[in-house]
Amino acid sequence: MRLSEAERHRLIHDFVDSTFGGVDANPQLVELLRSAVPDLPDEPTAEQVECWIELAELVQDTDFRASVRRMAEYQAAERADGDETGLHHELTNHVRDRVAAAVAAGIQPASAQAGPVVAELVARYADTFGATDSGEYRAKLLTRLAIANDPRVERYWHLIATINGSPAASPLAPIFAWFTEALRHPLQAITDRR
Repeated sequence: MRLSEAERHRLIHDFVDSTFGGVDANPQLVELLRSAVPDLPDEPTAEQVECWIELAELVQDTDFRASVRRMAEYQAAERADGDETGLHHELTNHVRDRVAAAVAAGIQPASAQAGPVVAELVARYADTFGATDSGEYRAKLLTRLAIANDPRVERYWHLIATINGSPAASPLAPIFAWFTEALRHPLQAITDRR
């Protein structure tokens, strides 16, 4: 709490430097991280103070830093393979809407009814990244989802939003947990047929 605004911003920039520094990750994401800094008001609420304390602890947590570093390295590897697609807000929103509709309809991720949802989402990912749906691509997509789905990242963004008095985005972790579980079942079927 005693840190100045510049020191609070420096704490975030140090976090970004330590996790994304030295790798050629998505530059749009790095810029987004650098611009989304905690701006604690002069008279913060108790919730904003608690969120700031939690955020300061989170960005200094070595396990969290290692997890985010893995994400950065994965992005860098994708960029080295030619992925210059940038941020994927439209894709993320589509996944959120499609999975939320499936959940609202009572579709379980391991059910046969999940198959068409998975096929549509994998096709959307493949189209976005210039790939073709296959067992190999689905395995790669599972890796991507596993690396990206650290709930602490979502918590990071929630804390920033609360500190800054902005509305927090609706949670994505349950959405991607459903998609990941559903994707595992068809993938296993593809693998078993080989």
